[in-house]
Amino acid sequence: MSLTEQIINHAKHVYPNESCGLIVDGAYIACNNVADKPTQTFRISRDDWQPADVVVHSHPQGERYLSGADRAAQHKMRCDWWLVVASADKRSKQLDIIKYRYAPLLRGRTFEYGRRDCYSMVEDAYMLCGIKLMAYKRKGEAQEIEDNAFIVNFPKSGFYQVELVYMQPGDVILTSIRGNANHASIYLGDEQVLHHPYGGLSRREGFCDVWHKSMHSVWRHKDWRPEMIVAIFNDLEAIR
Repeated sequence: MSLTEQIINHAKHVYPNESCGLIVDGAYIACNNVADKPTQTFRISRDDWQPADVVVHSHPQGERYLSGADRAAQHKMRCDWWLVVASADKRSKQLDIIKYRYAPLLRGRTFEYGRRDCYSMVEDAYMLCGIKLMAYKRKGEAQEIEDNAFIVNFPKSGFYQVELVYMQPGDVILTSIRGNANHASIYLGDEQVLHHPYGGLSRREGFCDVWHKSMHSVWRHKDWRPEMIVAIFNDLEAIR
């Protein structure tokens, strides 16, 4: 039986409770869910727990994104998490496995160009929403501004430009310096953005006049759906 079959069969067997398990050295280890409310959350017993490459659990209610509690636990464990949910195809009764690689929580990151910067923020936030963005070679901040790298690479990653008046939560706002885009942030709605400023900590803050004056353009991903913003808010609710 394949790894996928083992994971899905386990989820079906314990339904309507959340299943939980570990992947260690390529093998799936089914664990007991000892949470007080196993239909709503999961907890792996100390007897079952061991260092793992992947933590696996199901969302019987169909939520396709990691919850705030999931993200807090994933950040603590620093490993990939796989989520077993009903297929996105409403006509199907099959289960899907959605794989979420480990990424630090979106808020409170220290800046490191090419690893923890504004594009990394967008890339990781969209990953949590189920969208994989293109990874492109970083050439240094000054060179990227000169090359107008955001404008060159965003269309290749599936983004298209929208008018400011049509901006919605989940859109990416580019701001500019000397005419070329040099910074990306995610619009959260209600005049709030999530971004990682140069040299500072990633954070959520108001979309003030300074932002409006430096706006370059607004971009939306072709695969974006409004409900995906839940994944980002779940992360923002996670406690370090």
